[in-house]
Amino acid sequence: MPSAASFISLPAGEIHLWFCFHGDAGSPALTAACRALLSAQELSKQARFHFARDRHRELLTRTLVRSVLSRYAPVVPHAWQFTSNAFGRPRIGAPDALEAVGLNFNLSHTDGLIVLAVARHIELGVDTENIERKAALDVANHYFSPAEARALDALPAAFQAERFFELWTLKESYIKARGLGLQIPLDSFGFALDDPGTIGFARSDSRTGDDPAQGWDFWQLRPTPKHLVALCAAQGHATSATTRIVCREIAPLEWDRPLAVPTTRTSAAI
Repeated sequence: MPSAASFISLPAGEIHLWFCFHGDAGSPALTAACRALLSAQELSKQARFHFARDRHRELLTRTLVRSVLSRYAPVVPHAWQFTSNAFGRPRIGAPDALEAVGLNFNLSHTDGLIVLAVARHIELGVDTENIERKAALDVANHYFSPAEARALDALPAAFQAERFFELWTLKESYIKARGLGLQIPLDSFGFALDDPGTIGFARSDSRTGDDPAQGWDFWQLRPTPKHLVALCAAQGHATSATTRIVCREIAPLEWDRPLAVPTTRTSAAI
């Protein structure tokens, strides 16, 4: 169990983002330590990845979730249990330690980066992309709202790939926060990004379904020149103007430290 000194306070209105920058393999000792924390089901899933680099990333991802959650509640990492809703959204299942009540998390990974978002009593979703990957610009007319597709097409060609990833990560963060996956069509809501530093959000039709949240706040962050992160959180007691985002860099089971990550865009309502 972590010592009391290692616990991290997570007050209302804070969202903690944990950034794990990783390579394609780890040391045998670290791999063994990570494997010791995982459930039989997690180990089975990890073994099914064909490439060694993907097995390593999955191992780090599962270790990251377990070890970080244990920074917020007196639960040993291997004791956490998880459930998923009908659309695959993971949640904490057990144990129900008092300090674990209300803990929510979401995670995403891309080439070289895993991001874990943690908050209390806040529905949230996070997505990350490596923007050095080829942008699938041809899908914009099929999966983006008409307004998004028009705005993307109007940009000079040199700026279209980055705008594609800005839109894509925001869309993914929203549907992950809702916990409904692609039951929400990606063209049924949209983002306006023409004003520098801002994020405008609107539902374009009723296919987004019943939305219990009064509203959503969005942020985009740039942890490295090649990595883009989008965060979506339901508005509640805290608004986007008072929500505090705390970032840390971590090498699971080895070390972690504060990390300054620039925010490139925030909700236009701020």
